[in-house]
Amino acid sequence: MNNTFDFNRFKNLLFNDGKMYLRNFGTSLLVICCLPAANWIFTLIFGYTPSGGARLAYNYILAAIAMMLMPSKVYGHANLSREGVGFAMMPTSSLEKFISMFLYCVIVTPLVAFFGSYLIDALLSLLPFGGFEKPIHIYGFNEFINLKVNDSANPIRLNTPTESIFLSLAVAMRVSFYVSIIQWSAIFMLGNMLFKKHKAGKTFACYLGISYFISLILSLIFFNKGIMEKWMAKINDMSTEQQIQLFQNGMNWSLVIGIIITVLLLYFTYRKIKTQKY
Repeated sequence: MNNTFDFNRFKNLLFNDGKMYLRNFGTSLLVICCLPAANWIFTLIFGYTPSGGARLAYNYILAAIAMMLMPSKVYGHANLSREGVGFAMMPTSSLEKFISMFLYCVIVTPLVAFFGSYLIDALLSLLPFGGFEKPIHIYGFNEFINLKVNDSANPIRLNTPTESIFLSLAVAMRVSFYVSIIQWSAIFMLGNMLFKKHKAGKTFACYLGISYFISLILSLIFFNKGIMEKWMAKINDMSTEQQIQLFQNGMNWSLVIGIIITVLLLYFTYRKIKTQKY
């Protein structure tokens, strides 16, 4: 039954996981959603006015924190010797368990955390006092494109290679944003299935360690003085269109690598659910 999928069985699993989600993580999620109020209180105390971009970044950080904590709060028992027996004995397949976990970790949590904190931020901005002057405007990628196309100082000329490259780059940025959300959740889903205790903390420590190691290797390779001078000379000799195209190629390759990493993280999480021994 490990790879089978039955809709009615899956529906019951979603309902049960939803109850467990509210019971084990509902209060924590509510606190996270209300944290913009702490930022607002600081504006009252210290008399400063944060920019919309800073407030938006704050909400994204809150959503990232929620995604870090959620797997261990809701599914922390899944790989434990005693507590995990109930998870293992559920009359559902490993595939159904994985899909349910994916939906709550990757879709429900970031959406509720971000828009919940955004709602609190917006309500506080309606008050006649405090540093939140107006609700945050969330720019979509299409709006950024329109702003650039209509920029009177440096507009993008329609029907030109530059415009085509810029639009392709915007699409790549949109996809990269969504992939990064899935990847961030997938990291902590896998960490939850690997570690027995302090799951979120250990996973985050491993993430920092691996990121530091990779950045160190890349900096030794690409930020070598001789290599950098050659690259800068090449880039300076390129036209604007060629420079944008180079940047787009880099974005595309990083997107491909990000997708591969995300798929591997999700695969190993599913594999761990399927092969977990109790």
